[in-house]
Amino acid sequence: MTTKKSILDKALEMFNEKGIEYVGMRELAASLNMRVSNITYYFPTKDDLVNQLSINLSQLNSEIVVVQEELTISNFLDMLEKVFRNHIKFRCLLLSFVHLLQRNHFISLRYKNTEKDRSTAILRMLQSLMESTLLKTDADLDFLASTLALIIRFWISEASVSHSKLSEQEQIKHYLNIVIKLFLPYVTAKGKRELVAYYKSRY
Repeated sequence: MTTKKSILDKALEMFNEKGIEYVGMRELAASLNMRVSNITYYFPTKDDLVNQLSINLSQLNSEIVVVQEELTISNFLDMLEKVFRNHIKFRCLLLSFVHLLQRNHFISLRYKNTEKDRSTAILRMLQSLMESTLLKTDADLDFLASTLALIIRFWISEASVSHSKLSEQEQIKHYLNIVIKLFLPYVTAKGKRELVAYYKSRY
């Protein structure tokens, strides 16, 4: 394991445990049994370190959020579940989301582009589901896309407040179930069969 990766892994562990705002570079260095200068060689500031973690999460999600041909509802929900798992792994970033956008210039600039790309991808996926006669032709795709974006962006924060006693897997199932219920009024009979099949296979 490289020194840089060791720093990132330990930082992520400590940030997840205590919160990004409550872990300093000295505390991180002590946990790694190294000098602060060893960390600042790779990450001159804490913001640089947090930014790299944000890049790592974004790259993982970019590998998952890919518009597929002949997309099914099951494939879409599987994709969403993988994104949720990434969020749990990097939950400190989601829990400090608003603060990071206000404080970290690099994250703020990159997020503007990422948000646009993700929103476009989700809308294209919904259009694909409509073309596959899984969503009704009069389904409000903009509403679905914006609501999905809201769930994806803030589910970790809401879960930490309202469902902290649930296991991580139970939390994921809870929010996937919310997405399923969100889709129900907009799916065709064919789409409903897919939703029911997906639900039965997971619950």
